[in-house]
Amino acid sequence: MNFKVSDIIELLDTEYSFSLQENWDNSGFQIGNLEAEIKGILLALDITIDSINYAVSNNINCIITHHPLFFEKIQYLNVNSEYYKKLELLMNNKINVISLHTPLDIHPNGVNKYLADKCLLNNQEVFVDYKEGYGYGIVGSIENDIFKNYLTKLKNNFKNPILYFGNIEKSISKIAVLGGSGAFSIKNAISKKVDLLISSDFKYHDIQLSLENNLNIVDLGHFESEIFGLLSLKEFLISKNVDLKILLYENNIFKRNIF
Repeated sequence: MNFKVSDIIELLDTEYSFSLQENWDNSGFQIGNLEAEIKGILLALDITIDSINYAVSNNINCIITHHPLFFEKIQYLNVNSEYYKKLELLMNNKINVISLHTPLDIHPNGVNKYLADKCLLNNQEVFVDYKEGYGYGIVGSIENDIFKNYLTKLKNNFKNPILYFGNIEKSISKIAVLGGSGAFSIKNAISKKVDLLISSDFKYHDIQLSLENNLNIVDLGHFESEIFGLLSLKEFLISKNVDLKILLYENNIFKRNIF
């Protein structure tokens, strides 16, 4: 079966509902030709020069990103900027871009479901309510464990060093996860008496507020906390008989380097 760009957008909308996105979000069609026939799909967190070149080298003409290509108002374009070069590379290679940001964040089987499973959570529920029954993050439980032991399990599951804050000997059982930037959810975690919040992009005073309220923190990294949502997206496309080459771009340019 052949798929046009517009077909994929319509298919995504039936499951993830672009109308549910945040007012500040820009999920949906970003650039390209809605009538173009798709040769293959690349799933990526972001549009980068490397991800575009990866698509080109694999004869792929459609990239579905988590973070929108166009987010803030464009007031000018500098031909020497990285942003302009990305747009030029996309247009020269006739690559179409679709973005699925907050609709994938709030989807029951999106970013946070995969993250919660990876973090071994049972009894999973919505963490921060949004609207129409949807929400951000998942709160759940593990069998009572010492934080240090649980960190070892996380390190093995994610195959990455784990950045944490809090008492390493603390006993934990109630855990919340939130893919992407999760500092806004700290007060929710405190009010729900969560022992550990796993997310990313925490600032100094975010950590201060958490520790003053006996809330341990794991800063997993933005990329690391969201990449699994693209796996769920791939599974969805396959389940809808999108019989095209579908690749996942896993190169993390923001990978932590701990000296």
